[in-house]
Amino acid sequence: MAVFAAGYYALTGAPGPDGKITLATGGVGHYHELGLAYQKALAPYGVEVVLQPGVEGFRTLRGLVAEPPEFDAAFVKGGLVGSMQGRLARAKAQEWQSKELGKLRAAGRLFYEPIWVFVRSDFTGSTLADLKAKKILMGARGSGTRFIAGQLLRANGVDTSRDNPLLIMGDLSPDAAELVSGEAEAAILVQPADSELIQKLLRLPSIRLMDFSLEADAYVNRFPSLSKVRLDRGAVEFEPLIPAKDITLLATSAVLVVRADLPPSLVSLLTHAALHNPRAPFDKSGDPVLFHKPGLFPHLSDPEYQVMEASRQVYKSGDLPVALRTAAPAVKEAGFPYKLTAFISDHGAATVLFVIPSLVILLPLLRFMPSLYSWTVRRRLMYWYRQLKMLERRLDKSPSTVQRADYLAEIERIDSGVRRIRYPLYFSDQFYHLRLHIDLVRQRLTEMPEAPAPRMAAE
Repeated sequence: MAVFAAGYYALTGAPGPDGKITLATGGVGHYHELGLAYQKALAPYGVEVVLQPGVEGFRTLRGLVAEPPEFDAAFVKGGLVGSMQGRLARAKAQEWQSKELGKLRAAGRLFYEPIWVFVRSDFTGSTLADLKAKKILMGARGSGTRFIAGQLLRANGVDTSRDNPLLIMGDLSPDAAELVSGEAEAAILVQPADSELIQKLLRLPSIRLMDFSLEADAYVNRFPSLSKVRLDRGAVEFEPLIPAKDITLLATSAVLVVRADLPPSLVSLLTHAALHNPRAPFDKSGDPVLFHKPGLFPHLSDPEYQVMEASRQVYKSGDLPVALRTAAPAVKEAGFPYKLTAFISDHGAATVLFVIPSLVILLPLLRFMPSLYSWTVRRRLMYWYRQLKMLERRLDKSPSTVQRADYLAEIERIDSGVRRIRYPLYFSDQFYHLRLHIDLVRQRLTEMPEAPAPRMAAE
């Protein structure tokens, strides 16, 4: 199959992908770590993964759907696209979602990113609705955190218009100075549980987490991109006891998003990398990551994006398609461009359907070929045997001197013709028999007496 594809590619110069994926890894270290893992995993298949850090939120989505695209794939916070639909979404967000979402596909949900709502320890409220008329720190403009937080706050009647001075752009500092100083009364973050910022904030006695236990099921029903997770009593520390009681949180899940027009072979390879390079279950200090459940991530059930068939096949089988799995490393090793790998992957099934009927026809012919070749060689031998037999019959009458010279020239012509025949080794005996017969005829001719010269008629 690879030989057929290489021949086709060489003859037609068929266009194809260049084996390069530009992956936006956002501003979160966990995304970049996964990007490095994918980069390493795809290198043996001849695919170059170029990482683009520092781009996140809505800016990432715009780069994915741009023409020409800025990125081929990206890590995106779950719930970002979901916040752009429904009656709570702004008109511009709804317009973008209806127009551009069809250009994107999901290649897997990767890990939980809980929604952490930190408030001052003296805050008396218990729900997001109690944040009305309060100063809220809710992420940078255009960030995924701000989109997600905005949707939840609007659902609770909180004014999230741009001219609301109570909404503060930016993230909470590791020492929660904004909350401690009273600059803000609440801060909303969407980050993995093992991020350094979250781990530091969980241990500060001057702030606490908002508990969503009373309304968590309602949030999950209203917003399909959300899940609920429980932070058990003492899950962070036993001494001091953190948290002092069970706390229910809302959570999104990070998603690997690709362009809908990304070649299927690249989608398969990227999906395979995501499936076989999940996030580690332990943090940098060796402690288990909060909310981690073995086998839960990555998965392909997605409430926000459509899923490409190439990704479904990889998740279903757990491996790459056979043609792609075998051809990609061989093509890279041989020094061919990735376009050849893509051709084999895209046309592998068609090639097999072509090759199998062809073999059904060719195999009997191949079995007949040795007999045909033997017949061809024997035919050439018989030609010279006939020539020699005709000459030998002419020797039955004693030749004259002139005839003798002609017959000798004919014998040399036959001998020269036989010498020029190329033949396999197992035909050697037949060729030597023919040359032996030629020598016998030559010897007979040289030993024959000359015919007497004819007498002149009397004048």
